[in-house]
Amino acid sequence: MAYLLDVATETYFPLAPHHTFGRLAASVNTHIDKPYVSKLHAAIEWNGRHWRIKNLGLNGTWINGISLGQGECHNLAAGDEIHFAEQSDPGLKVIDLAAPADMLWPLGQTPQVSPPIYLSRYHLLPDANTPELALYFNEDQQQWFREPLHQQQEDPIELNDGDLVQFDNTHWQFLRAQIYGPTETKASRHINDYEFIFNMSLDEETTQLELHHQQPLDLAVRTHHYLLLQLARHRAEDATRGLDGKSQGWVYADQLAAELGLDSTHMNIQIFRARKQLADILPDALGQQCLLERRGGKIRFGCEKFKIYKGDKLTLASSYTES
Repeated sequence: MAYLLDVATETYFPLAPHHTFGRLAASVNTHIDKPYVSKLHAAIEWNGRHWRIKNLGLNGTWINGISLGQGECHNLAAGDEIHFAEQSDPGLKVIDLAAPADMLWPLGQTPQVSPPIYLSRYHLLPDANTPELALYFNEDQQQWFREPLHQQQEDPIELNDGDLVQFDNTHWQFLRAQIYGPTETKASRHINDYEFIFNMSLDEETTQLELHHQQPLDLAVRTHHYLLLQLARHRAEDATRGLDGKSQGWVYADQLAAELGLDSTHMNIQIFRARKQLADILPDALGQQCLLERRGGKIRFGCEKFKIYKGDKLTLASSYTES
């Protein structure tokens, strides 16, 4: 996301995809309290390829000393200097012109010291080795969520534009710049199109996972695969008891943690590592939230097709799996 420097105050601020400047505080993104500035003086917007500024006021806008007439546009470049109405004012300076993206904007630090964090689908913050917080995007709801990893959280917390996010003794502001929307291409797959093949060692110390759909995808041996396998076991057991698909596999989170021999923090870390690995290997697949579903303090493996092997022996299979 692009950002500018307010030369007078020596502060940086990010640009919204359509960012307005002017004297009417309630109607603009950046308020300029000067009598010679118009109520709606100028707008900077992303047109899909470039950031451009449009002069809307009667008293003029200057780019590097060149005046823009009312309604005139100009593509911006890094280093450009912008003045509204009065060239003698310190004005603004263009620092960065990255395309709009959902992001965490640093508070209390300049973006040069703490660069903005651009968001994709899943994030462990401050990093995957010492995570405190997980952020993820649910494409069905078109909504970002956050979950603290060091406390038991029954339901994810919605993350909305302007919300404060804290981790590692730092403060950030969440900025929502774009709407993802469902993937439109007909070639897109849903997570439930894939069959999950768990290959567990005889001593249950290691678990390898493959996804099968036309061509197999090897997700290698990971600790978090055993968590998925344990939840798949619960789902298969509920199926044999005759529970319907919507009721199968729900386990209280503290029960699952006890079964895995983990505290809630480490279990939550494994949950989000599993989600992130799937999102990384299948970035365009729909239904990412189906992998692990939460409800009222319970969790379950939400995918419909799976097989569990112990050594070379098939031990469990979902009712959806073809023989």
